[in-house]
Amino acid sequence: MRQSTKRRFAVARWSSLGVLVVVAVLVAVLATRPSAAEQVAPSPLLGKPAPALSGRTLSGGREVRLGSYRHRWVLVNFFASWCTVCQAETPQIERFYYSHPDGKRPMVIGVLYGDSVRDGILFDRNEGATWPAISDPGGTIASNWGVGSLPRSYLIAPDGRVVAAILGGITASQLDRLLESKAAHLAAAAG
Repeated sequence: MRQSTKRRFAVARWSSLGVLVVVAVLVAVLATRPSAAEQVAPSPLLGKPAPALSGRTLSGGREVRLGSYRHRWVLVNFFASWCTVCQAETPQIERFYYSHPDGKRPMVIGVLYGDSVRDGILFDRNEGATWPAISDPGGTIASNWGVGSLPRSYLIAPDGRVVAAILGGITASQLDRLLESKAAHLAAAAG
C-alpha cells in the first residue's frame, strides 16, 4: 500500500511539473507575440494607390471591386484554407469587422490564394467569415500586391492608398489600434 501511494505522488508531481512547463511556454509565446506595429511590414505599396482588385465571390459569383469601396477603410486579406494562422486570424477579423457601427464599418475583402475555390468556401463557412472573398487561381492578384506568404493583409485608406501591410496573423484589437493610428495620422496630415 505504501509503495502505490509513493508512486501516485510521484506521478502527480511529474504531471504537475509537466502542466507548469506547458503553461510557462504558453505565457512566453503570448508575451513575446509581436504587436501590430511589429507586424506591419515594409512594402513598396505603402503610400501608393492600391493595385486593382476585382473578382467574383467564391460563393454566389457576385462581382467585387476594390474601387467600389472608395471613401471607406478596407482590409484586403490574403488567405488559404491550409494556413493555420489564417484559421486563427479569421474570427479576429470577423470581430474587428463587426465591432464598428454600420456607417463606419471598414470593408473586408478576402483573396483566396494558392487554394481551391471549394476549400475556400468550406474555410469561410467553417471559420465564420461573412465578408466577400474572391479567388486568385493564377496568383496574379497576389503578385501585383507583393504577397509571398500567408496570411498577408493590407489596410487601404478611404482615398485608395495602401497605409499598412501586415505580415502574419493579427487580432481584432491590433487591427482597431492600427486603424485608429492610421486614421489619426491622415487627419493630422490633412488639417
